[in-house]
Amino acid sequence: MTHVEPDLATVPETVGVPGAPHGIRVDLGGREDRTPAGEPDGVIELRNLEVFYDKFRAVSGVDLLFGSQEITALIGPSGCGKSTVLRCLNRMNDLVPGAHVFGDVTFHGADMYAPEVDVIEVRRRIGMVFQKPNPFPKSIYDNVAYGPRVTGMKTGNMDDVVEQALRGAALWDEVKDKLKQSAFGLSGGQQQRLCIARTIATSPEVILMDEPCSALDPIATAKIEDLMVELAKTYTIIIVTHNMQQAARVSHRTAFFTAAADEHGQRTGRLVEYELTGKIFGNPADKRTEAYITGRFG
Repeated sequence: MTHVEPDLATVPETVGVPGAPHGIRVDLGGREDRTPAGEPDGVIELRNLEVFYDKFRAVSGVDLLFGSQEITALIGPSGCGKSTVLRCLNRMNDLVPGAHVFGDVTFHGADMYAPEVDVIEVRRRIGMVFQKPNPFPKSIYDNVAYGPRVTGMKTGNMDDVVEQALRGAALWDEVKDKLKQSAFGLSGGQQQRLCIARTIATSPEVILMDEPCSALDPIATAKIEDLMVELAKTYTIIIVTHNMQQAARVSHRTAFFTAAADEHGQRTGRLVEYELTGKIFGNPADKRTEAYITGRFG
């Protein structure tokens, strides 16, 4: 894994991969103005992560360091273990029968998988937004209030908590007059922002997003992307995406995964390269990264 800092003066706002005859060009959307200086400061760290589903080794040898108030994109072809890695970060794999996690997963240096760790507290501090909007069959208000209620958070005035979370998800102005109505009456993009509001209502530090825009139209996707950039001023965000343009637009750093077959033909996900996003899309160090982002495989 390499962490070479690029010369930002040489990174244009729109970059392509050198030598790629049909390479994509991606709009960095001013991302270089938000490029973090130096190494990520290690809110969550993975060391030699391996994940098995029964005897199948899904992921092997992953080392990653996620920085505070940064957006990190996990990219790669289907089946390379991106979502598996994401689910390790708040122990969602505990809910998968036969799943076993090995290696070190630490949150501010504390072992997240230690026997004494409260898993509910882990998931409160490290929230998750899923691929498809999944509002509860409740009112808009009760969706947002659900987390603080079930975790026993000391909230003071719940109305204030709900309003603050909906404002944080850029949804308040659209729903403030219908808080008691069913969440199912919202559009897909609004439902996804509601799920983000539900996540931030419990005051997490980290938000995990597993392809949060894959079921949305371009307009709703743009709103979620703008929201991610705004949320990164307060939260650490880690997103799995198959959308290269999206990764380039919103993320500060990008981790590229691929799957390698062993002698028995079993494919295991591995981290290939982890770098500043401008470097990944402008001058990747590994030919496999270049081949993927230019569309030659995956």
